Amino acid sequence: MVGTSPEGNPLPILPRFFTSLLRVAKGERPDHVRIAWLGDSHTQPDIWTQAVRRPLQERFGVGGPGFIHVGWKKWGYRHTGVDLSVHGQWRIEPPRLLTADTYEDGVLGLGGVRLVPRPGARAGMVVNASTLPGPARWELALRVIDDDAKLRIKPQGAEAIDVEKDAEQPGVRHIEWTTPGPGGGFEVEAIRGRVELFGVVVETSDKPGVTLDVLGLNGARVVHALTWNESAWTTALRRRKPDLIVLAYGTNEAGMKNLSMDGHRQRLDALLDRTRSASPDADCLIIGAMDRGSLPMSEKIEQINLAQAAAAKDRGCAFWSAQTAMGGRGSMEKWAAEEPPMATSDRVHLKVPGYNRLGALLARDLLRAFDEGQAASNASAAGRTTSNTP
Repeated sequence: MVGTSPEGNPLPILPRFFTSLLRVAKGERPDHVRIAWLGDSHTQPDIWTQAVRRPLQERFGVGGPGFIHVGWKKWGYRHTGVDLSVHGQWRIEPPRLLTADTYEDGVLGLGGVRLVPRPGARAGMVVNASTLPGPARWELALRVIDDDAKLRIKPQGAEAIDVEKDAEQPGVRHIEWTTPGPGGGFEVEAIRGRVELFGVVVETSDKPGVTLDVLGLNGARVVHALTWNESAWTTALRRRKPDLIVLAYGTNEAGMKNLSMDGHRQRLDALLDRTRSASPDADCLIIGAMDRGSLPMSEKIEQINLAQAAAAKDRGCAFWSAQTAMGGRGSMEKWAAEEPPMATSDRVHLKVPGYNRLGALLARDLLRAFDEGQAASNASAAGRTTSNTP
């Protein structure tokens, strides 16, 4: 029987994801347990996601920060445990971050945007020791466009790597290197020509743990993810080998005057189908949108979450409602009225303590579902042993 949280959410039942966690805990799995989390502005700044990542890593091991954009700091982009630096001129594509139509060829990497430096521009990052506690492997995704283009990668403590046009690798390439840890970093410098950067993946290489890729974009709706080149994006997701895919949309859909719930569900179904084609063995979790201020908007969020719950059931995904976790209809107003306030004045976003609270609730429910599943499995095994005893 599925348990229920104190707030009323069914505990997320994620058998394949939980099996992967159990194997890491027992020392039976050599690879990381990976989570790919797509979403909107609640996801992008890695506050809510970090509040979920932290308890999982504390229990099952730190696998590193996972996916990070390179060359982007504006519009609130950040990553917990990582110091980002950007110098010179960088162009973000699509220019307004999001588009409801396919932008050029639609090849925008795992995170849905690409960063393009002007010659002489530099960008880098330093990952702290607690986020990257041991030796690490790095993998930078990029595409060299101009025949004379050149990008220089400067890993900390290692020789520079020059990347130029390669006729045998005309598409997205993955440049790899290692650092001894703990902590580490690198810098890229655009020497000449056009090179497109699609982000770097950073993971520990000495022992397995949990990683969580933050793939959120401010203002995002499900439709925006569907404009990305399907083949290129599913290839990027397949390369990450996620054990759990999280979709956390709905806030921006709620702001649409003529939103069709059937249309929203169809788009969500389409995105789920894409993730399933890329990672058929991964579990999926849909997070229903968190509450928004005003009664009409709160009621609209309820309708969106009903559509998302139906999509989750139809596609075999778990569903966890952020609105329910907050207290249901009208809870955003209550969170904003707390002292200190848990929500911002726009009644759309949470303050850092609010995101931390919501993330702690989700992490609690995930770990409780994991523990109850293990207890049931152990009880069943004990019963079989008893019944087989002469």
